[in-house]
Order: sequence, then C-alpha cells, then structure tokens
Amino acid sequence: MSINEISNKPITILKNSTISDVIKKLLESKLSRLIVVDSGKPVGIITEKDIGLFLFSETTKQGLDNIPISKIMKPILFVEDQLTPKESANMMIEKGVSSLTVGSEENIKGIFTKTDLVKYYLENPLPKKVVDYMTHDYVFTHSAAPLFKVVRKMLENKVSRIIVKNQNEEPVGIISFRDLFRISIELGSEEDDSGFAVSDQIRQGFLSEDGFGDISLAREVMSKGIISIRFNEEISSACKLILENNVSGLVVLDGNDSIAGIISKTDITRAITN
Repeated sequence: MSINEISNKPITILKNSTISDVIKKLLESKLSRLIVVDSGKPVGIITEKDIGLFLFSETTKQGLDNIPISKIMKPILFVEDQLTPKESANMMIEKGVSSLTVGSEENIKGIFTKTDLVKYYLENPLPKKVVDYMTHDYVFTHSAAPLFKVVRKMLENKVSRIIVKNQNEEPVGIISFRDLFRISIELGSEEDDSGFAVSDQIRQGFLSEDGFGDISLAREVMSKGIISIRFNEEISSACKLILENNVSGLVVLDGNDSIAGIISKTDITRAITN
C-alpha cells in the first residue's frame, strides 16, 4: 500500500490571508493545517501549533487581522506518491513534521498526516502495548492557575496542549491552542470604545500578569473531561479512541488510576517505524 491510496485532499488558503483568516478556517474545518497557495501554486504550509507558538510568544502590537500568514508559514515537504506508510512514518520522525505533501509543486495529489497513520495502524494492528510506546513525561497545570502561567508553561515546553488537574491532583480537563484560538475569535467580534479589537487585547493578555491572563483561570478556559486509556491496553485501542474523539492523544492511566503519561499520534507513529 502506498500513501497515495490513503492520503486526503488538502484544504488551501491564499497567501495574502491573515492569521485571523487561518484560525477561523481551522476552527470551522476542524483541521490542524492548511496548504498556502499563491496564484494557484503551493508555496507553504501553516499549522495550528505554528500559529499558537507564534501568537502567544511574540510581542507585536499588530492585531490578528493585520499579521500575514507569510510571516509564519513553513516550506512544504513533498514526497513521492509510492512512499509506504512505514516509510512515511520514518520520514515524519526524522524530519520532525506531522504531515507530508504527496506530489509536487505542479501537482499536489494529497496530504498525508499522522492521523492517517493512526487510521492505518487501526486497520493493520500489531501486538503492541500502550506502555511500550507511551511518553512518560507530560506537562500539567492546576485548575486554579492563572492563564498567563498556563500559557507560559505551554510555550516553555513547546506543547500545544496541557493537562489540567484539580486540587486533589485528579485530571479534570485539557487546555489546547484551539481553546485559546476560540476565545480570541469569540471575543474578537467586539471592540472597545477606541475601536481596538478585543481579540488583540486578549491575545496580548494571555501572557499578561495584570490583564486577562491573571483574572482568567485554567478551569474557565479548559475543555472539561479527559479521554484516557489503561497502560496495558493494545495500541490499536488507543488508535480507535483517538479517531472517535478527534484528539491528538490520550492520558494513560496506571493500575491505580493515576496518570502514567500520554500516548499521542507521534508515539503511534514511532510504533509503526519499529
């Protein structure tokens, strides 16, 4: 089987679009990446994680509607259409990317992602356990933590999601860049008395110790509940849960129902390479 048989048609966005346009399109389509085109030709790729790491770490006063995506987009990694899923998994791990574009600048045939590898594993399962490929280290915060500390920790660890625990150290939710994007867009339709978009204030305020980032707590922003799996279950079961719930990873529980780590699409990609 080649990845050309199981790749998907990419969703595109024009190069002269703004970050606001990208966020809206990602939220509406429930995707995590878009191919950037200029005059009908692919010129780059932009991902949800790229946007999050840029927006909540840079200090420009520009609003979301004024920052061009050309400032953030990355080069496209083209691959031949006869590449196998295992070969593609090896390439993703080696290059540190989460997707490959099938074809060439003249003819894009599809885009192949780690989600496609998860689907492939589910249809071609191997006798491998979650515990053998899970990531034992994970990043977490507490439900009463102010938002600026949460975002700061996400940036320091370069993660796009963070587990939220309550005062009893029990996992109660997750905060992702997508949650932060949603807040920016929802509040961005409003303007203050000076005509300054609220979303611009919110974006700057995520890291502010005396603004939105201080008065908002993790529990007010998080997506409630977690999706978990036992450490001794098959990886194929993890694949099923990830696809059914449209998430990028699961919390792994040990025999005492404590968090032992996480298993992500990247971990499953590593399982395929081995």
